[in-house]
Formats: sequence, structure tokens, C-alpha cells
Amino acid sequence: QETINFSFVESRWEQELAGNPDPVRLLNPISSTLNVMRSSLMGSLLQVLKFNLDRKAPRVRVFEIGRVFLRDGSVRDSDTTVAGFHQPLRVAGLISGSVDRLQWSRQAPVADFFDAKGDVEALLAPAAVVFDRAEHPALHPGRCARVSVNGLPVGFVGELHPRWRQSYELSQSPMLFELDLAVVQQHRVPVFAGVPRVQAVERDIAVWVPEALAHDALLDAIRSAPTGGLLRDAVLFDIYRPKPGGPAEVAPPAAEQSMAVRLRLQSDEATLTDAQIDQAVQAVLLTLSERVGARQRA
Repeated sequence: QETINFSFVESRWEQELAGNPDPVRLLNPISSTLNVMRSSLMGSLLQVLKFNLDRKAPRVRVFEIGRVFLRDGSVRDSDTTVAGFHQPLRVAGLISGSVDRLQWSRQAPVADFFDAKGDVEALLAPAAVVFDRAEHPALHPGRCARVSVNGLPVGFVGELHPRWRQSYELSQSPMLFELDLAVVQQHRVPVFAGVPRVQAVERDIAVWVPEALAHDALLDAIRSAPTGGLLRDAVLFDIYRPKPGGPAEVAPPAAEQSMAVRLRLQSDEATLTDAQIDQAVQAVLLTLSERVGARQRA
């Protein structure tokens, strides 16, 4: 559901949630607590969440489209701008509570980071969205990602920082995102493409990689493999970390993990032969070895 909130907020929100020590202050505020202009929409959504939780709402899904106000000396006066201030439009969302509504067949899990990440991907589709580890004053340091489209950062998504969850007396941590609205509105027009007449082939590979290797780095290396256009998709479906002191034949060196990926291979012209499939898989394994130091798991 859409919410509409004041553009002036508490200075506390700006310092804690936006990391903004010098917000734009109002000369004549309507209230002593609403004395600055917001530079983020997250505080407004948290206020809405708190209001609903105090009234026993078990599940909250809200978003807002609105302006934020930032100091920017490069902005000049015009019909639509004010000198010294940047006023972009942003869209922000918040989810809290169970993933699904109440039902009899199963107990719905609590919404987590990946539910918010899926909302962001759906909002920006069909653009290719990249999520990188990042830090944001309002978000959990280990569950926060910077959102990028075409190599340009457009916002953040993540779980509310535990410090602010405790400070705002929330029963559970909500998930939030905030994006530049101009980028969200730049959708590509879909182009028709024929459906392949031959069936795709799937192959699973499992490789030992460094523990610190990011998921995106692994998939980037796979997609860069010279498969002659046969590789159509790659999906990570398993991560294995053996327990210390396990069998020697499966125990990797320190600080390594096993990542299993399903490759989908397909040609638009003819059914793939075993030789073509093996060649494509070996090209992926060789590229993984060269780019991220991966080695095939026996």
C-alpha cells in the first residue's frame, strides 16, 4: 500500500538513518520535532511501520514515492530548481511480518533480505540488476547491498540495523529499499524473440572456491566463458561447507567452500551433441580456474 508522508522530519532520523549531520533546516517548523527536510524516505516508512505495529498489525507492506532534499552547490536557480539544493524523486519500500497472508496449509516464514531483493528485481525488470555488498547507516552491516543498473548505483536494499530496531522498539527487523525513481521509470521496450525449437540441456558442476568469493563474482566468471553462445543460464543451487575434522577426501583447505551451479545449455539451430556439451562445460571450468581460482569438486 502507498503511503504519503511529510517532507519535513525529525533531525534524529537524518542523523541515525541517513547519516546526514547537516540536513536542510526549516526556518519556521510546524513542530519542534519536524524541523528538517528529509534526505531519505526510510524514516517515514519506519514511522508508518511503528504506527501499525502499535495497533497490532501482523503484516505490513508499504511504499512511498517522494522527494528528498540534499545540499548541492552545483545546482543553479531555474523554473524547477533552487540554487544549492538537489531535490530528486525516490521510491522506497518496507516489508515486515510473514511472507504470505494467513493460511491453513503451512506456516508462512518471516520476510527476509531475499524477499526485499526480489521486490527490487521485479521493480527494475527487465534491466539487469547487480547487488554488491555495501554499508548504509540505516541497514544491517552484513545484510545490506548496493543496487546498480548498467554500472550505475541507484540505491540500497537491506535489513534494518539491529541498533535502530532496538531504538525504535520494533518486535522484528523490517526489510527496506530506496531507489532513484528516474532509473525505475526507464524501462526498455520488450522485443519479440522466437522460442527455440530444440530442448535445452542442463549440467551441474561443483567447485571449491575461496570462502570470501561473492556469488556475483562466480556467475560473472561463468558467463564470461567462451561457450560459443551455448550457455543460456547459470543458477547457484547449493553451498557446502564441511565440518572440521571430516573425511579427508572431502575436506577442502582452510577458508574454502563448495558452490554448485546448474548450467543451461542450448542452441537455436540444432540439438546439442555430447561433444558440444562437454566442450562448453570444460570452457566454464577452465574460466573459473583462471578467474577465481576454482577447482572442480570430485
